[in-house]
Amino acid sequence: MNNYLIIGIVAGLCTALLNLSGYVGGMFGLGIILIILSPLPLMIASLGWGSFTGLVAVISSGVALALLISPLAGLLFMLVNSIPPWWLSRLATLNQQNAETGEIVWYPMSRLLMWIAGIAGITSLAMFIPFGFSMDQYRDAISTMMNEVYKAERMALPQGTALTIDDLVTIITWMAPMASVLTVMFGSIINLYLAGKIVQKSGRLARPWPDLHQLTLPPVVIAIFVVSLILMLMLKGLPQQLAQIVMSATGASLFLVGLSVLHFAIRRSPARQIILWTSYFLMAIFQWIGVLLILLGAMEILFNVRSRLPSLPLPPRRSGTNGASGDRDDGET
Repeated sequence: MNNYLIIGIVAGLCTALLNLSGYVGGMFGLGIILIILSPLPLMIASLGWGSFTGLVAVISSGVALALLISPLAGLLFMLVNSIPPWWLSRLATLNQQNAETGEIVWYPMSRLLMWIAGIAGITSLAMFIPFGFSMDQYRDAISTMMNEVYKAERMALPQGTALTIDDLVTIITWMAPMASVLTVMFGSIINLYLAGKIVQKSGRLARPWPDLHQLTLPPVVIAIFVVSLILMLMLKGLPQQLAQIVMSATGASLFLVGLSVLHFAIRRSPARQIILWTSYFLMAIFQWIGVLLILLGAMEILFNVRSRLPSLPLPPRRSGTNGASGDRDDGET
């Protein structure tokens, strides 16, 4: 028990210090990477040593921030930065035994993805709380921040540009909720994936590695995405921003299902790695490819695209891998 307490305390301190280091180093470059990866120690502790150890990490991270900054900062850090990763890790290790077959059934990845989308949406919605859910106060705060940044850095807009500070404020006001949703959502997924891999390598991961090539979602996600997209185009002000948050969360979920289908389709191709890295590179340049993957994810949910794909032979197994022989199709990405 003492070891579990020590591991939890150390993991919580690492989580708090990583987050604090990111803010101290600035919100760009290495700073944002540290902030995004800050829940990783907490997730490793939760997946490898259980929910109790993870809960100790949650509390110790909050106490650390309370002592270093203020009690309110510690409380907010626990609520926003520590409890969601701990909850996701706990869900990932939930299981129950099938009464008829005796088989252990683990928490489905589809539900876990919906939890991640919901947490990303709620976290992004919370950004409006300090402004009393007032769009005017929200925009004024961004305008003040932008003017202070340009003044402090002695920056000026390029000569001949048609953009003004007000135009940039409008763009940031519009894009900030979407960016928040995507950052929280993909950050949670990356941390959960890395934590799972690290704990799996240590031999402490309780559940078998899930088949990520079979990731899917219930059809209601498509309906929510379409309705929120329509409302976002029709509404103005705060309701429009709320619709955008829901649209971003559900759209990112459908994107991940589409990406899973892509991995499934080329899982047996000898050029798999080349195709994947080329696809990722093109997605970073041409955002419309992401829209295609959203459509592919929706088609998979509605029409089960995977079952219609041709079955290709497995590529030759490389020597030096674990196991004497046999093909590999374990669903890892």
